Amino acid sequence: MTKSKQSKSNRGNEPKALTKLKLCARAGGRCQFEGCNKKLFIDGITLTELNNSNIAHIVASSPDGPRGNEHSYELSDEIENLMLMCQEHHKLIDDNPEVYTTQLLQNMKNEQEIKIEELLNEMNYPKSEIIMFESPIKNQMNVKVNFKQTVDAVRASGYNPASNHGVSITINSSEDYRSSRYWESVERDLIDKVNYQIESLYRCSPDLQLAIFPIAPIPLIVKLGNILGDKRKIDIYQKFREPDTWKWQSTELLNSFSTEKNEISKGDKIALVISVTSNIDLERVTNVDKFDVIYHLKAQNFGINAIQSVKDLEAFWQEYLSICEKIKNVDKASEISLFPAIPVSIAFEIGRRYMPKVYPKMRVFDECDGFFETIKIGGKIDE
Repeated sequence: MTKSKQSKSNRGNEPKALTKLKLCARAGGRCQFEGCNKKLFIDGITLTELNNSNIAHIVASSPDGPRGNEHSYELSDEIENLMLMCQEHHKLIDDNPEVYTTQLLQNMKNEQEIKIEELLNEMNYPKSEIIMFESPIKNQMNVKVNFKQTVDAVRASGYNPASNHGVSITINSSEDYRSSRYWESVERDLIDKVNYQIESLYRCSPDLQLAIFPIAPIPLIVKLGNILGDKRKIDIYQKFREPDTWKWQSTELLNSFSTEKNEISKGDKIALVISVTSNIDLERVTNVDKFDVIYHLKAQNFGINAIQSVKDLEAFWQEYLSICEKIKNVDKASEISLFPAIPVSIAFEIGRRYMPKVYPKMRVFDECDGFFETIKIGGKIDE
């Protein structure tokens, strides 16, 4: 402990500016008298910013002051001997030193500072690496994910960004959107970039959390989820138009899902039609191919905002999972043709939670002047 010099007024030195600043931080800017907790830098009625704080000494800075003793001078600017207080309680403890003893005040100070520290520690959000996945939709719409909006969404979910720039994965192809060459090209490019840009992160941080922000064709988002898999900690986000944000719009369950089974003929050629963002007319599916059975999973409330919360997403997944079980165990199908009208969150989860050793192979279709086949999940086309 550094010994303070006695001033001409028979008091120890005034606490340094840095000591006062540290004390304010420890106290959270509030009176440390037990049960008070008054904000000291804003008026509680007018909300005017001001300074109502007093620096109170536990052991007075003068031997003749309240609770003063032979150590008063050397303790006068020590932070462990100082309390942040409102004017009323500063006067109260100094007018009644026999009631507000050194030990009692020290206990008040310690307990309040421990409580402030615990509250602030709860705000230490875990980190999540932001992954921005961008690819032109139907080879026409150039898209960009706004990094600031992704940061806002991650923090709203209780995380801090793991880096100040995130990871950007951009996929392009000059091939015709409906051609097999296009999908072979973008699928290969996606696999390469995930291996290069994301797997390298896991090699450095095996327990890394990811936050996925995709604006891309639905089949590519399914493929991204499939590549990343369900063995890692990953959160999916989706873009809302009104308001313009990536933040989930609710914490409640706001939608429900049901399924119709249409048996056309005997056989195991299965189509799974998912109508969430819009309602798919089944005639558009039968125009593509002849199917023995068509399952039609529908949202009660269609639209671009059909999935507004994580609970909505989980409710969809439970319905989807029950269909997959029926296709596998009842229909005994080895392959599913998927016709989706779905938001990005559902697309990602369909790919991420796909289990190749459990569920049939999947052909994913997209719509552009009619449905056409894009990528495969779980096996090659001619297997």
